[in-house]
Amino acid sequence: MKISQLTRATLAFAAIALSLLMVSSSSVMAATNGQGIQYQYNPGSKQVTLTTPTLDIRVSTDGNVPHFMFWDPTFTDPANRINYHVQFIQLIEFNDTDDDGMFTAETDHVIDPILGLGRVDWDFSGFLTEEDEGTTTAVHFNFTLNYVQGTGFETLYMELRCHINATNNNELKFDVVISGWPWATIDTLLALRWDLMVTMPGMHQYQHAHRHQYENQTYSFDGAFFAYKRSANAGNETVDVTCNYEDHPEHTRFYLVYPNFGDELFVHDPVVGLDGSVVPPNALLPILIVIGAGALACLVIAASLWTRRRNAAPTPPS
Repeated sequence: MKISQLTRATLAFAAIALSLLMVSSSSVMAATNGQGIQYQYNPGSKQVTLTTPTLDIRVSTDGNVPHFMFWDPTFTDPANRINYHVQFIQLIEFNDTDDDGMFTAETDHVIDPILGLGRVDWDFSGFLTEEDEGTTTAVHFNFTLNYVQGTGFETLYMELRCHINATNNNELKFDVVISGWPWATIDTLLALRWDLMVTMPGMHQYQHAHRHQYENQTYSFDGAFFAYKRSANAGNETVDVTCNYEDHPEHTRFYLVYPNFGDELFVHDPVVGLDGSVVPPNALLPILIVIGAGALACLVIAASLWTRRRNAAPTPPS
């Protein structure tokens, strides 16, 4: 059976589109496999910027509170990307009045003073890097409490130890390190409040995260996630950690609740990152080209066959 010139042209167009998709996919894989972690520090803004093939993140301590902002770098147009903001707000000592092991603002008794982390001046440690044949495969850096404005926390030591590596380059792991907290009693707990905010494409104001899913100490929201371990280290002991959250119009408040660790050095390691569930609009273009080309080819072939059969049908007698 012969194929018309129009059908041949359509099939050729579909083949070209498929080839373009294959080339595009190969280019993405090559970029992903060929790039290490890029990083820099701006002392003026006290801001660290890190870039991997699947995550861009900025960590800043200049301003009200330590601020982690991250996004998917495959969204090449900043106007079309989702930005995620994590800000560390307060350390709150409290009595667990309702005895649920978590911090409940409405029922639990708060011990004054609350430490607002905007009162803390932070020092940057510099970078510790790991390399493989000249490519940076891991980056580590710390923000360490220098001093607290006001009184009551002269013995407090706190660090945010940040880690990113090429193996899991869609996430940032950070250790919360605390010692010297001025406990009121041996029965109180300590809550670390941090807020999660999202800015959607075309929006400049914050909003709270949507579609919370909780499983195995992991919260998923709008293409990103927050995960934490149920255990932490207090000196040589392992202690339990809990977490709960509250939705507010412009942010979601998370409360990591730590047990009374006395004078020990306390270390806990949460993780934030991207879960890959949001696909950039530009990433869909090659797929749409192929789908469109294939659909057009099918329509043209069907029309060609229908025309051929109609022309080949015998003419009814007059």
